[in-house]
Amino acid sequence: MRFYCCLILIFFLPVLLLGQQQNNTYSREISISSENDAYLFAKKDAYYTNGLFFSLRKSVTRQNRKILYDYSLGQMIFTPLIRKTESPSDIDRPYCGYLGFTVSKTSFNATKSLLGFSVTVAELGRSSLGESLQTAYHQWFHYARFTGWGYQVTDAIGVDLGIKYGTTLWEDSCGLKLSPRLEASLGMNFTRASAGTYFCAGHFEKNSNSILWNAGSGKKEFFIFWYPQLILQGYNATIQGGMWQKGTGAVLGTPNTWLFQQSLGICFAAGRWSAKVAYVYQDREAVAQTNQQEYGSVQLSYRLQ
Repeated sequence: MRFYCCLILIFFLPVLLLGQQQNNTYSREISISSENDAYLFAKKDAYYTNGLFFSLRKSVTRQNRKILYDYSLGQMIFTPLIRKTESPSDIDRPYCGYLGFTVSKTSFNATKSLLGFSVTVAELGRSSLGESLQTAYHQWFHYARFTGWGYQVTDAIGVDLGIKYGTTLWEDSCGLKLSPRLEASLGMNFTRASAGTYFCAGHFEKNSNSILWNAGSGKKEFFIFWYPQLILQGYNATIQGGMWQKGTGAVLGTPNTWLFQQSLGICFAAGRWSAKVAYVYQDREAVAQTNQQEYGSVQLSYRLQ
């Protein structure tokens, strides 16, 4: 875990050196998220094997409505089940690196609902640095190396447009809440839609101030959540390659049309700090994929002002 500890230290050190302001609420936040199957301590390393995301968020209030702007840089790495790839037949899920930058705007209204829009520009293939990063940290941690990166999805650039909607369907004074969420993406990397519902229990704020929606403002929260969702896949470039740039030499696949995914996690927020930890289970993403995939997710955020 030395790699991630160093990243967290480097990312947050400038923030920790800033003067501390005694505010009750904060409008700016930086965040780091890491997703990896190694967090489950199951000695598995396959499919969605690593994700790393850095975000800067800023909130403003206009006409009694909170608006959240999010700027995020993220990398995802995908590999097949078999590390020692000797032929294309060993690849049940394509090798692929993904590096994307997303700008999003989410508006929260007084009726507990939210509506968000996003634009993502992403790079696939060797230029995403997925192979380089995985090879590096496998050497640092003395993990066995995946040997089939020569078959990875070739370089391609794509743009996606996204939309999301969420609301609070039901909430009671005992600390229980149901919050449906709808999402869709249309573009050159991901064309898909999903529907799910957060089942929350504990102490939480309204959606416009909750870390459930990455909108925490410094108020205390502590709750657990279960988030089952159904996903419809139209196009997945990490499996099928670039929409207009397939290249040559890559072993590609076919995505499953329907996926079931669920997350079980815990959220905590107090003052400047907030954290999310979750277990994620997902059905087979590709038709040829041998097993389902599971991984852990950790997010740490710090509010600036």
